[in-house]
Amino acid sequence: MEKIFWIADDDPDDRMIIREAFEENDGDQTLLFFEDGEMVMAQFKERLDFRHYPSLLILDLNMPKINGLELLGLIKNDANTKHIPVVILSTSKNKQDKEKGMNLGADDFITKPFSFEQMINITKGLIEKYG
Repeated sequence: MEKIFWIADDDPDDRMIIREAFEENDGDQTLLFFEDGEMVMAQFKERLDFRHYPSLLILDLNMPKINGLELLGLIKNDANTKHIPVVILSTSKNKQDKEKGMNLGADDFITKPFSFEQMINITKGLIEKYG
């Protein structure tokens, strides 16, 4: 089964860094990028075939329209999507954000690194665990 990772992040620079970090790891995952949570929800509604749901969803917290925590809640409260692993990748170092995310069902909460090398290591770990 094809491994598909969805990444929801409104910052184009962050999306580029994440994409390049995955490419450095030579992963065979298909990466789909979304600019906000509303786009992710629309994609779920379009993909009625559950085999095309993501193997992993990576969320930023601060996004327009539907933020990361709201999106996480919607996904984990839906019988069709609650099984999907969700990792929050955010600049937030706020313990309350992490607690909220984990309580809503996130599989992990990772603070965005300051170096590309660290992002390569993060994506390597995600590939090893989820795809």
